[in-house]
Amino acid sequence: MSFSPPAVPARAAAHSRRWRAALVSTCALATLLLTGPSPFGEASAVRMPPASPAPQPRATVREKILRLLERPEALPRAADWAPLGPDALTELLELASNPSSPEPQRTRAVAAIAVVENPEATQRLQGLLISQATPDSVRAAATLALSRRAGLEAFPLLTPLLADRSEQVRATAAQTLGRMGGAEARKVLEERLPFEETLVVREAIQQGLSYIEP
Repeated sequence: MSFSPPAVPARAAAHSRRWRAALVSTCALATLLLTGPSPFGEASAVRMPPASPAPQPRATVREKILRLLERPEALPRAADWAPLGPDALTELLELASNPSSPEPQRTRAVAAIAVVENPEATQRLQGLLISQATPDSVRAAATLALSRRAGLEAFPLLTPLLADRSEQVRATAAQTLGRMGGAEARKVLEERLPFEETLVVREAIQQGLSYIEP
């Protein structure tokens, strides 16, 4: 009698491959966001408000945004997005929240929210993080974007993500907090490590700890 191996391990292996592929994509985005300069954060309080650009037709703004998002290898720069004005946030949020948009485009749209000239951007990123309708990859991108935009002010917002339901978000939060550095980041990562059961997330926590100077 022939023997068929159980399907559960195969499904688990397929899930692991998909998860690791998603994590690779997130790590690539992390490299762009976490190694680039933060235009906001601690320096935002002394930053002079930019001159408001002339309003542009919505269709024109959307076309320019789509062209900028076609450069996934490029770090989103405030200088590129400032001419589009605060209306760019509305378009980026629509792209990030649209389930019919390609997932890479959605994550790049979230990354760009980190640098748009709109005071509501930080709050909108938080909204993407807590929405149950947001895919894990987009929430992971929002974790990174929030860190870049708010700097150390994002620390209390990111710390609870170490216990998030999503493995991808937990891993991203661990590396993001590690990049922030400091004694508090070390403390929360070390406290979380014994409770984390997923190997890949444990590795992300250890990687985050390796970023922090002794």
